[in-house]
Amino acid sequence: MIRLMAVLILVAATGCAKKVHPYYLDEPADPTGEGQKLKDTAALEKLLTDSTLHFGFDEASLTEADRTMLEKVAFALRSRPTITIRIAGHADERGTEEYNLALGQRRAEVARKFLLALGVTPEQVETLTFGEEKPAVNESNEEAWAWNRRDELGIRPVQLVGWIEPAVPAEELK
Repeated sequence: MIRLMAVLILVAATGCAKKVHPYYLDEPADPTGEGQKLKDTAALEKLLTDSTLHFGFDEASLTEADRTMLEKVAFALRSRPTITIRIAGHADERGTEEYNLALGQRRAEVARKFLLALGVTPEQVETLTFGEEKPAVNESNEEAWAWNRRDELGIRPVQLVGWIEPAVPAEELK
């Protein structure tokens, strides 16, 4: 009887522990331990404007370093739901224009899907492709091609819809 009680207590204690993936908690997870740095506006801006992912030839898969960087971006975006970023996919000059535009889009989408899987809202991430049209390096060699196969992340520019007219003309406020 004592053994049965001990087993039941052990099972209850281990079985009741709720295992929740940290990315789905109400409070944003900080998988890299850099949350304090990202509370600094300058560090956040640098992360969201100077982040570049690089790809292999004819590939659209993320490296471990890319995933680590995107985890930081996801943490920052989940912490600030009003920020929207744009991921621009690029390709090197080899291949047709149409193929490179499609490849650039696939590269941008793989990064977007990774961010969404980490809890970033779809409204916060926009993608576009430039294909081979905006190279980072204007040369035709392996090193230049490697630099040109990339995704660039940036804070999406705020677009002004127009001026809102005041309810009371300025002359009447005097």
